[in-house]
Amino acid sequence: MEKIHHLYKKNGMIVIAISIDQGRDEKVKKLVKRYVSRKNLTFLNLLDPTAKVARQYNVRGVPTNFFINSRGNVVAYGAGYREWDSEEGRKMFDQLLSDTK
Repeated sequence: MEKIHHLYKKNGMIVIAISIDQGRDEKVKKLVKRYVSRKNLTFLNLLDPTAKVARQYNVRGVPTNFFINSRGNVVAYGAGYREWDSEEGRKMFDQLLSDTK
């Protein structure tokens, strides 16, 4: 998602990751912070240790990706690992972004 973040942020796309790791607050924060640092992630990373957001979106496994338009509607989603920066993935993002204009 880092590559997608850099490719599409100029088009108004915002990438947000939400971790549902559970445990003591400080331990989870450190775990996620280390991961973000190790992967050099520059997009927003949030914590959902109680999985409240995951339940709201009916997440059944990780990773799950939701694509939400500027009106707050889920316009696409994908469960499982994907090569989002592949040619096919970029075509999907191009289409989703053109649909919001």
